[in-house]
Amino acid sequence: MKGKVTAFGEIMMRLAAPDGGTIRGSDNFSVIYGGTEANVLAFLSALGYKTNYLTALPEGDIGGAVLDHLKKFGIGTSDIVVRGDTLGLYFSENGGESRGARVIYYRKNSEFTRLDEHSFDYDRVLCGVSLFHISGISFALSPSSRALAFRLMREARSRGVKVSFDFNYRAALGTTERAGEIFREAVKEADILLASHRDLETFLRMDEEEVMQKLPCAYLILRDRAILAPDRHSVRVSVLARNGGKYSSSMFAFPVTERVGGGDAFNGAMLHAIMSGMPLGEATVFAISAFALKHIIKGDTFTLGEEDIVNYRKVLEECSE
Repeated sequence: MKGKVTAFGEIMMRLAAPDGGTIRGSDNFSVIYGGTEANVLAFLSALGYKTNYLTALPEGDIGGAVLDHLKKFGIGTSDIVVRGDTLGLYFSENGGESRGARVIYYRKNSEFTRLDEHSFDYDRVLCGVSLFHISGISFALSPSSRALAFRLMREARSRGVKVSFDFNYRAALGTTERAGEIFREAVKEADILLASHRDLETFLRMDEEEVMQKLPCAYLILRDRAILAPDRHSVRVSVLARNGGKYSSSMFAFPVTERVGGGDAFNGAMLHAIMSGMPLGEATVFAISAFALKHIIKGDTFTLGEEDIVNYRKVLEECSE
């Protein structure tokens, strides 16, 4: 067994309209359970890490269904708060050739938003943890979840646990100005930053060199996506390390048939690569390969192994020629 990774975040029920269908025009939807931190943990569990998920679920069959989903992927559930009756929900449609994807959220007053600084025993949930992972979404859902998110980051760092922070901004949850205020505090507690060049400019008002000079992070990982066509995207990644290492990838183009979960696959792959001690160049291309591969795999969750990801690199290189 590799190290232990703990993450904090909300998992929701996604009701997905049929391919090509609209939310308003569909009369049947597929049920999928997903959340960015849960997706990262599922991938790392598949790679052999012990994982633990800090979240909240309702009592009854719906909460039980989510627990079954998490356990299926080997995610630790012993510290999940189970109470109340409300699970966050959202509807999604894939869009098409001439229109983008669309989502409608119903997540206000979910059990997750009611979590506060007294919801977890910090000594227990952070005992033996190698890495604590969190995203910007958890800071936006309620004042109490925001306070808890900050507390978890600080408690982790005070115990020598590495902290990774994924910016993961959602416009539906607040303005860029408010997110910037929060993110500028959160990055002070992170060892690994997962963002884009646009994130740095929008939220931190810094360039990558300033981030490495002014913040305590050991790694700054910048993933920049471009949409070439609805079914074809490209990505370029830059990684800066505190020890002076730096790597910038070439641009990779790849086909897109699934739009959900690519960023989570990239984050999981990059965190694994860093924890495994991969050289920056190898780590970056490994994570890009996972990112691209997830875009042709249906569903929210990505659990393929290292060999599958390494083998896809050749396909990715051919797609980019």
